[in-house]
Amino acid sequence: MKQIKIVLTEQGKKLVRERSDWILVTGFPGFGYVGTIAVRYMVKKLKAIKIGNIFTKYMPDFTAVDDYGVVTPFELFVHRDAGLVLLLNNVVPHTPERQIFVESVVDWFLSVGGKKAILIGGLNSKFRIGEEEMSWLCLNNCGWDFQESTLPRGLYIVGPLALLTMTLESRGVPTLVVLPYTDPSKYDPKAASVAVDRIGKILGIEIDINELLEHSKVVEEAEEMLKEAIKEAESKVKMHM
Repeated sequence: MKQIKIVLTEQGKKLVRERSDWILVTGFPGFGYVGTIAVRYMVKKLKAIKIGNIFTKYMPDFTAVDDYGVVTPFELFVHRDAGLVLLLNNVVPHTPERQIFVESVVDWFLSVGGKKAILIGGLNSKFRIGEEEMSWLCLNNCGWDFQESTLPRGLYIVGPLALLTMTLESRGVPTLVVLPYTDPSKYDPKAASVAVDRIGKILGIEIDINELLEHSKVVEEAEEMLKEAIKEAESKVKMHM
């Protein structure tokens, strides 16, 4: 078996041939789960069409059902009018095959007319500068920028997002890396909403982020309830000591 296989549907094969200026949008479930939340939300709100899956040698053994059909670990979608190829990584690729995974993705993307890339990840909020919501990085004259500060020297992008960043940069692909600040230990829809909002604006696409913000409130309320429950339990323990 080939280590990485990108399998498109017949409709997917036709769709990718209709343009030669695709923009790749992707992220991974890293800090705050920001990359995966953001891409999944864009897929939903843009009503992107699923065109295929990526199969790996060490494929995680899970599946589920969503509105668009069967969910797999690594899914490919397109929004033809906006020229977007969205790679939804529901999990992180297994460590031994991460490099071949990102190289296979980039090879395939360039083969179907890929021109630019937008990568989404979370950045540890302890490195936040002032009140800024995000940091960012532009490689190979990507043509996009923001008012916020670019990624400070000395800070690292890690994991498969780093490998993908390096691979795209070395291939000369204009690439924008969007890094909202987040708590690395939390599931963070609010940080993901920052990425979705900014990407929508630079691409000229209207994407309503209200659902993400509402989801963020629910997560925050649940966290507060958990904290209160823990405090109450600790208090009862102390009373009986």
